[in-house]
Amino acid sequence: MKVTEEDFRFTDARFLPIVSAYAQRIGLVEEIDRLLDCDMEVSPGRVVLAMILDALSGRSPLFRLKEWLEEQDVELLVGEDIPVSKFSDYTLGRVLERVFEVGTNTILGAIAFRAVKSFHLETSPVRHDTTSQKVYGDYLLYEREDHDEPFEITYGFSKDHRPDLKQLIHSLLCVEDGIPVWAKVEDGNESDKTINKKLIPEMIKRMRMLGREDFIYVNDSALITKDNLDLLNAEDGGILFVSRLPMTYRECAAAISRAVEMNAWLDIGRISDQPETKNRKPASYRAHETRVTIYETEYRAVVVHSDAHDARRRKKVEKQIESDTLDLEKAIKELGKIEYACLPDAQAAVKRLPKGRYHSLKAVVQPKARFGRGRPRSDGKRKLRDMRYLLHVEIQPDTMAIDRAKEEAGCFVLITNTPGTGSGAVTAEQVLTIYKDQHTIERNFGFLKDPVFVNALFLKSPRRIEALGLVLILALMIWRLMERTMRVNLKRSGTKITGWVNRQTSRPTSFMMTTKFSGVRVLTYPNGNRRLVRSLNQVQLDYLEILELSPDIFTRPPP
Repeated sequence: MKVTEEDFRFTDARFLPIVSAYAQRIGLVEEIDRLLDCDMEVSPGRVVLAMILDALSGRSPLFRLKEWLEEQDVELLVGEDIPVSKFSDYTLGRVLERVFEVGTNTILGAIAFRAVKSFHLETSPVRHDTTSQKVYGDYLLYEREDHDEPFEITYGFSKDHRPDLKQLIHSLLCVEDGIPVWAKVEDGNESDKTINKKLIPEMIKRMRMLGREDFIYVNDSALITKDNLDLLNAEDGGILFVSRLPMTYRECAAAISRAVEMNAWLDIGRISDQPETKNRKPASYRAHETRVTIYETEYRAVVVHSDAHDARRRKKVEKQIESDTLDLEKAIKELGKIEYACLPDAQAAVKRLPKGRYHSLKAVVQPKARFGRGRPRSDGKRKLRDMRYLLHVEIQPDTMAIDRAKEEAGCFVLITNTPGTGSGAVTAEQVLTIYKDQHTIERNFGFLKDPVFVNALFLKSPRRIEALGLVLILALMIWRLMERTMRVNLKRSGTKITGWVNRQTSRPTSFMMTTKFSGVRVLTYPNGNRRLVRSLNQVQLDYLEILELSPDIFTRPPP
């Protein structure tokens, strides 16, 4: 049989075989096939893997999955030479429906368990946060009160600042380096406080499933309610937590006031491992530990001062100082109109001068002679009729009060029930570090809020949206695992790798890594053998090394 040029195939593999290798390491296809256990012509695990690859390849809408796969080496990426026609809208919909029936968190839990074991992930602290996802269109699915939809797309508090649009809420629980282990889509009008109340029992179950009985739960200030604290304290031995004490609690302001008054700070310095740049200077911290009583229970409180704390609060203090000045200037204007008949009255008025929050008034009594009518005598003297007394008033800033207000504005309070001494003690610095690492989960939300995905094909079916959410969570898990692996290996070896603009870095991102493989092309021969069109360069080989992968992933399909 004559071999023609058409029998050879070139495909842009780019970084996608790396994603497939990590999916294989966490047993993604095997676990999904095992749990879905459905009679389908195509492996549902490989369908989900294809959707994940599509998501990470450039986030194209799912209705173009077949079109995207036509340009790919399907066998190399998903481990089986499946005809592209098999990835129809019907097949995708059927897989997503079955994912919902089995339970998105059942599937995520099984894969998360394998990821924790395979990558030796630290599962304490465990972090939770939520974000809103705006969506477009009409939703007529909830007219009956007894509807069985998993969540309700409706109006609510929009973290995207689009109260005119309906939304849903993403709730996400993550362990080390923002790697997700639990996720749920909630009603669009669900509050963070209510979500926390429902989450706590589920979180305890999930952590035990991952083999963790003792852990520290980290959340933002929405955690601090009586119901939530009761739930945390009710568990046998209590659940350890770290959160931010809301300013709405009197104990918060009192704790800050005590810390500033005592001025006995523990100098922590910088905790960020991000390098300082011209436009970004990492914050420096000080801490003071005290106690607070919330709902009749005493907790540790770590008052933290940041030299780069919330600019809005500092501006608020500046506005208060300005307003204080204006109020006293008005008072001075009115006082200047008053003439006192005797010196004692003027002196008494000095003692009654109003005092501002950040300023005081200082007055000097100035006598004012009043003379009788008529022309002066020949010697120039005039007949004195009586004396009046005026106040000359000036504003003096209360520098101590101003400095204290600015100091307090730079403070926030962390509340925790972790032990401060003895076995398992968590220092004030560790409490701060644990809380500030909450950003690892916050940066995941940009990944999950791409409107192209949520609004692409299955917008009208909340069941499929929830299942599609699992696909994105699994893609996010792989993305974070790749990033973590690179950084751990660089830290272990004390080396760096080529990052942006050929600069060396010890903190590569997954996106940074993907750009290094943009020119990787694979040639497939008629007999199925593969080879790279161009050998991998040293930078690419260096990335594969810290990813713990072999160049063979570009020429050998996963099993």
